[in-house]
Amino acid sequence: MSEFKIEEILRITGGESFNFKGKEYFSEFEFDTRNIKNENTLFFALSSDNGDGHKFVAGLNNFKGAAAVVNKDFDRSGIKIPLLVVDDTLKAAHKLASNVRSKFRKIKYIGITGSAGKTTTKEFVSQILSTKYKVFRSYRNWNNWIGLPFSMLKIRGDEDFAIFELAMSYPGIGEIDLLADILRPDIALILNVFPVHMEFLKTLKNVAKGKAEILNYLDADGISFISGDSEFLKDEVKVKRGRKVFFGRSEGANDIILRSIERSVKKSSFFIDFYGIEARFETNLINKVQIENLFAAIIAAQYSGMKNFEISDAVKNIEPVSGRGEIKNTGNFTIIDETYNSNPVALHKTLEWVNDEFDNSKVAVLGDMLELGEEENKYHFESGKFFSELNYEMLITVGKRSEQLAKGAESGGFPGVDIKTFKTSEEAGEFIRNNIKESSVLLFKASRGIKLENAIKKIKNG
Repeated sequence: MSEFKIEEILRITGGESFNFKGKEYFSEFEFDTRNIKNENTLFFALSSDNGDGHKFVAGLNNFKGAAAVVNKDFDRSGIKIPLLVVDDTLKAAHKLASNVRSKFRKIKYIGITGSAGKTTTKEFVSQILSTKYKVFRSYRNWNNWIGLPFSMLKIRGDEDFAIFELAMSYPGIGEIDLLADILRPDIALILNVFPVHMEFLKTLKNVAKGKAEILNYLDADGISFISGDSEFLKDEVKVKRGRKVFFGRSEGANDIILRSIERSVKKSSFFIDFYGIEARFETNLINKVQIENLFAAIIAAQYSGMKNFEISDAVKNIEPVSGRGEIKNTGNFTIIDETYNSNPVALHKTLEWVNDEFDNSKVAVLGDMLELGEEENKYHFESGKFFSELNYEMLITVGKRSEQLAKGAESGGFPGVDIKTFKTSEEAGEFIRNNIKESSVLLFKASRGIKLENAIKKIKNG
């Protein structure tokens, strides 16, 4: 953990102290009192649509060594712990995280953004680099205006690399700019631009504009790796600083190209063309979508100082990320767990991969794709029509929006008798447990808000 004396924090945040003795220091920083376990922890009372952290400050009165950062209008009566009083508690956390970035300049900071695959790519970069270097990576998917700064406050300072993902939701434009200003990455990756967050951003051009903000604070000697498969993205990054390298599947649009993916038993081989020099890699991953994320991770690792033979050894033992393409065996079911997130492009790729990969009976359990905006019904309907062209035995949908997906499948010729729609994930899980033959392959994919993992739990535990 980063360590700060109270006088440092006061200077950095411009706050005022209350109940402090002047010798306190803090090595842990939290925004949830339930996570406070140790002394010398500084709690930030954040206010958001989900609640107000100021309500929990009094509960820390008997916690030894605890202190809190509060807004100026907070009622201090009855509070025994030291308080740091600021204009805005979240901005104070941002300032402290920015100071961590300035303090630990020897660390190389890697920032990753894109419409899909951020967490998976971050984990893959971390797994590869960790075979040679000391690496810090942001916790889970802590990638927004709260998660990123509090991840940075967990840096120790003795790492070689620190890897973060940067996300946006509402309002979209300007959000990644704020995060990039805190992180100021040395290496930036933009993985893709898909129709996500359309509720706020409206167009793919705006999605590309928002993602390109990660380059706003790249130093002149920094480098960015950008998907050249998106013309919108290529247009947006033209005016950005630093060296730009394009990567992807499209010949002629990229400097580094993922040439081909070949399957053999429980492994995959793939070939990467680095400026005309081809290298072969082998991995135990079989999900083609994940291999595209691994492709991006390999590029980042190579630029970070690893040789191809070192990277090759690392990717042979790469581990998939929970909820993102995990293949599990439950009873006699083969479960493909894609419950973490979904968007139309990622859904199509995953449906196609499962269709080609598995010969036995396949059932797709698909939930709502969120934040698609005014054309959400169209995206779901078209995804259903795409599904109807593949070789699945049954379609099970969860959620109101996915009823359009079911209608699209039926309009494309998929038998209506083999389509089941449910309001909740638990209902879908109960149906599967009682009605689907156990030799089936079950694909689960939806946006996070649908909690499709509850269907898998229902199958496992009843």
